[in-house]
Amino acid sequence: MRRRALLALGVSSLLAGCLGRNRPRPRLAWIWLQNDRNDPYDVDVVVTADGESVFSNTYRLGATPETATVTEDRPVEEPGQYVVRATMDGETRAVSIADYVDGDANCVGVRFSLLNNGSVDYWTKAMQQC
Repeated sequence: MRRRALLALGVSSLLAGCLGRNRPRPRLAWIWLQNDRNDPYDVDVVVTADGESVFSNTYRLGATPETATVTEDRPVEEPGQYVVRATMDGETRAVSIADYVDGDANCVGVRFSLLNNGSVDYWTKAMQQC
């Protein structure tokens, strides 16, 4: 009985190590910023890979339909383990895009929103192609 427990532990450890190395390397399709409030806001966006910044920009979101939305298409070209952070109205939201890969859909877009109820939120979309 003891051998079986050790064997099961060894096999599960081996599989966990293999699965950890095969984490998805998705592409970042776009970052979409939206302001549903009545006042303009600045939004700081930083994309990191392995803790290092690979993209950063500050966007001004207006309060009119023409100026309240900004989209940054393909902020980074290569697939990777990216974390997208947006700081707006004093709050930061961070999204690890690998968490949103869905089967063959390994291209992820991220939307950050300043909602008119005073909260800040994000939404992701997984796609098969960028």
